[in-house]
Amino acid sequence: MEITFGDFKRLMEIRKRSVDDLVALFRGKIEEPREFFERAISCRWHGEDRSWVVIPYRSVIDFYRRELAFHQDTAKHQRVCACGCGLPVFDRKKWSGDACRKRAQRGKSETVDSAIASP
Repeated sequence: MEITFGDFKRLMEIRKRSVDDLVALFRGKIEEPREFFERAISCRWHGEDRSWVVIPYRSVIDFYRRELAFHQDTAKHQRVCACGCGLPVFDRKKWSGDACRKRAQRGKSETVDSAIASP
């Protein structure tokens, strides 16, 4: 299974993993972990897009697979915000915050306004 910098970046954004977190996890396991993860997360090298580059380190690939499996497992059981932003909600809440509630409210009012204006 080939994992590219772009794949890795998307998952780390979802899992909210920073370069510093990754450097701490991989110190001593790969050469120059800070340089590698800064390249992988930014998907840029010398100003060029490198999201297509395949990750060569087996330990990073194994880590990616574990993180992906964990994310897929928790996503099945996690309720998400009703506005469509994808953020998790807890308890009996419908929205993840006030901005999401307002966004949903504005979406409904635009639908009502367009329905009124169309006849």
